[in-house]
Amino acid sequence: MTYQEGLDYLKECARLGSRPGLATVKELLRRLGNPQQGLRFIHIAGTNGKGSVASFIAGVLTRAGYHTGFFASPAVYSLEETICINGTAISHEAFARILSRVRKVADEMPEDGFFHPTEFELLTAAAYLFFAEAGCDCAVVEAGLGGRLDATNAIESTVLSVLTKIDYDHEAFLGGTLTGIAGEKCGILKKSVPVAVYPCQEGEAMSEIRRRAATHESPLYLPETKALTIHEQNLSGSVFSYKAYANLRISLCGLHQIYNAITAIEAICALAGSGFPCTEKALREGLLQTKWPGRFEVLSATPPVILDGAHNTNGAEAFSRTIETVCPHQSFIGVIGMLRDKDYKACLSVFGRICSRLIVTSLPNPRSATAQELAMAAKALGLTVLATAETPAEAVRQAFLHHADGEGIFCVGSLYALGAYKQACEEALGRGDLR
Repeated sequence: MTYQEGLDYLKECARLGSRPGLATVKELLRRLGNPQQGLRFIHIAGTNGKGSVASFIAGVLTRAGYHTGFFASPAVYSLEETICINGTAISHEAFARILSRVRKVADEMPEDGFFHPTEFELLTAAAYLFFAEAGCDCAVVEAGLGGRLDATNAIESTVLSVLTKIDYDHEAFLGGTLTGIAGEKCGILKKSVPVAVYPCQEGEAMSEIRRRAATHESPLYLPETKALTIHEQNLSGSVFSYKAYANLRISLCGLHQIYNAITAIEAICALAGSGFPCTEKALREGLLQTKWPGRFEVLSATPPVILDGAHNTNGAEAFSRTIETVCPHQSFIGVIGMLRDKDYKACLSVFGRICSRLIVTSLPNPRSATAQELAMAAKALGLTVLATAETPAEAVRQAFLHHADGEGIFCVGSLYALGAYKQACEEALGRGDLR
C-alpha cells in the first residue's frame, strides 16, 4: 500500500460514518496483538480545547525527555499530523506500512460477523500500533466524539484522564443536557486514576464530574484561577504567572488558551505521581513551543488575517473574546462556513459582534449549511452579507476583493474549511492583495 492508496482507503471507509461503541475497535486491536496494552495513556475528552491541552501536555513531556506519542482528530491540514511522536508527524512511508497492516485484519472482520471498522477506528488502531512499535513511554490521546463509547477508549492503562471545557455539541449522540454530555465525557475515567479538569465549568457539568470522579475514586486536579495573574495578551500569545511559576509564556492566543495551559500544568503535576516527573525548564519550554494549527492562527499581523476552527457556540464566544482582547480597535470582514447540525444561528450572532461585514460559504461536506441558508440567517440577525460563495476558497477571494484599507479578515466556522481557507489566504497574501 502506498500513502495515496492509504488515503483513498480511509476515504472509502469514511462512508461508514460514525458508529459509537467499542466492540469493533476492540476486536480490531485484538487481531493486531493488542498494541495498546503496552502503552501508558494520557486520555483527554471534552467539547472544546482538547487538541490544545493535548498539545501542551505532549510538548512538556517531550521536552522532559519522554518518548511521547500524540493522537488527535480531526486532521486540519494533513492526515499524518494526527499521529506524531515527539512532535514529528508520522512519515508517509510509516503511515502506509502501518495502515496496510491494519487494513489486512480489518477487511477480514466482516467475514467473521463483525462490522467493518470505521475510518476513525482504523486511525485509532494505527496510532496505537505505531506508538507501540516505536516504544513510546506514553501516549497523549484526544477522544473523538464523547468519551465513553469513543474508539480511543478501548484502553485500560491510563495514567491520567483530562477533561477540557464541556458544553453543548453533538447533542444527537451525547444528549441535550450538560449533565448527560459530561457523563459521556467522564466515560474515559478509570479506577483510581487522577483527573485534571479545565476551570470555569458550568455548574451542571462540574457536579457530574465530581460525582463520577468520586465513584471512580479518582483524585481531582483543579486549576485555581485565583492563583493566576495575566500580564500580557497580544497576537503573539500570552504571558502569565500561575502558582509558583512566574512569567510563563504561551504562543497560543486567548484567555481560553491560558486556561488550557493551566489545565495542562495541573495535568503535569498529576503525572509526577504516576512516574512522569517534569522539570520547570521542560514545563516552560513545552508550553512556549506548543503550536496548534487552525486555532487563532495568525497569517498576517498588519492588518490581521486570522484562521480559527471555532464551530460551536462556546468556540465562537472564545474566538470573539480573543479578537476583542488582542485587536480591540480593529475592523474585520468575517468569512464563515458552518455545518448544518451546529447552532449556526447562535454562532453567526456571536461572530457578528466582531465584524462589520461578512461573506458566507458552503463547505465541501454533506452536512454543510448552504451559503444561502447562512446568508438568510445572518440577514435575519441584521448582519451585512457582502457575498455568498460555493467554496471556502472563493469566499476568501471575495473577502480580499472587498476589504477596505487596514481592515482585517478572519475565517471561521469549521475545521473542515481550514485547509482551503489557509491556501487561499496565503495565495492572496503572496500576491500582495492585502492593503
